[in-house]
Amino acid sequence: MEIEKIKKKYKDEWLLIKITVADDKDQPIEGEVLLHSKSRDEVYEAQKDLKDDLYITYSGELPKKGFAVAFCG
Repeated sequence: MEIEKIKKKYKDEWLLIKITVADDKDQPIEGEVLLHSKSRDEVYEAQKDLKDDLYITYSGELPKKGFAVAFCG
């Protein structure tokens, strides 16, 4: 599935995606969702033992330019 379609399907969630197609600059274009969660920690924990080419991203709204984000775990 295309990355943009995955992000729309799982809005405002952290995504762990196995990359199936990348462009010539190794940017992911298509992938298979391995896990989606509201918890960033859950996604990072799940990827520890995987060996595939993976892409972790957040599908929610990104902060506007000039703002910073901090995570606490």
